[in-house]
Amino acid sequence: MSESLSSNDVLRDFLEPGAYGGNPAFWDEAMASLPVGVLPMLDPAAIPARRAAAGLPADRDGLLRAVAATVASDPALSRFAWYLHWRTFVAPEHGVPWGAPTLASRLGAQAGAFYELLALEFAPRLAAWHRHLGYPREVTEQTIQQISAFEGNHLRGRGCAGIYERQFPWLAMYLIQPYVRLGRFEFQLHPYGGGVSVWKRAADGQVLALAEDGTRVAEDGLRLAGGAPATAGWTARLVETSAAVVGFPVDPAGRILRTQVSLDRAAWTPVFQKGSTVLDLHIPAGGGMGWDAMTDSFRQALAFFPRYHADQPFAAVVVNTWFLDPRLAEVLPADANPLRLQRAVYLFPGPPQPGSLWFVFLADTATVDPADLPRDTSLRRRLAEFLESGRKWNAGSMFLLPEDMQHLREGCYRDRFLPLREEFGLG
Repeated sequence: MSESLSSNDVLRDFLEPGAYGGNPAFWDEAMASLPVGVLPMLDPAAIPARRAAAGLPADRDGLLRAVAATVASDPALSRFAWYLHWRTFVAPEHGVPWGAPTLASRLGAQAGAFYELLALEFAPRLAAWHRHLGYPREVTEQTIQQISAFEGNHLRGRGCAGIYERQFPWLAMYLIQPYVRLGRFEFQLHPYGGGVSVWKRAADGQVLALAEDGTRVAEDGLRLAGGAPATAGWTARLVETSAAVVGFPVDPAGRILRTQVSLDRAAWTPVFQKGSTVLDLHIPAGGGMGWDAMTDSFRQALAFFPRYHADQPFAAVVVNTWFLDPRLAEVLPADANPLRLQRAVYLFPGPPQPGSLWFVFLADTATVDPADLPRDTSLRRRLAEFLESGRKWNAGSMFLLPEDMQHLREGCYRDRFLPLREEFGLG
């Protein structure tokens, strides 16, 4: 293998010099540990066992062996394979390496199989990490299913086996934090990234979310995108003193209200805010959103994390995702399961994410002409029409408190909010 290939040489060789912003972080550190000879993960004899451990079908072996042979014979691909392996599985604490090249010009239709080949390392690394944490084997087996979920996206989007280059790096996250699949959902224990602060009144258990200070708000109560004109919308303020917290409330239906409220600090206490420990919810592809499956998953999380991470009590389950945009009610019928979940949790506007519908279309809706989006399902058709009308999809966020996880109920927060509307004159 050539010793002179720098990261820039490799990216230019792939005809993608702009990948990783042109500067793959920690490249030199990874190359310092580059093995001599053929990389271990390219051993064709080991592929069947590694593929089986990752939960992939046996008919993938031929494709994976072919890609392994191609990489082993190509110095640029070999170096890049080692870089990804090192960043994702050997040194995941350095952070997820976003911005990977597509490799389309180098590998064509087999580009996704390159990333799938590297992803086979996920199973043994995750098993070792879970043994360290003392998790049951069945939790590890469930979490490994993310490989199949990622492949399912690639099969639907590109029509062949593989993993998208944008999804592969996420595997590092499972190896540095408590992050597991429990039934239908995945849960990641980590600090809350912010968006609202949440308060509870001890006297009656009322819960109220307030928009964070400086939040830019559109006239419809959703959040404005960064870079929006200074004259657009309005800005929410949040002021805390020892006597009161003054801010703008969020309706549990997912919009910030333009009526300021003052909460007496003697009566209201904080539940969580930016930096608090939460469970970030992730929804693996496939499996639907059946009510019983969702409820069961929340109950499993409610039992699992206090048992295995009693030193890190979580304040809430939170998530920001495409199907929590409150305007989804314009797209789906009222009895659709995603809308049922919306009505069971406390919605709040998340930061605008023009590309969040990638998970629906498996295409970058921030750059693709809506007229070119697939319309082979009613959901895709309706969302494509929404975008084609010139409107922007914002995605949305939610939280669910631990005391409400055991018995998921539609209207849980919206019903409780009605008295607060009258109390604070919210209309």
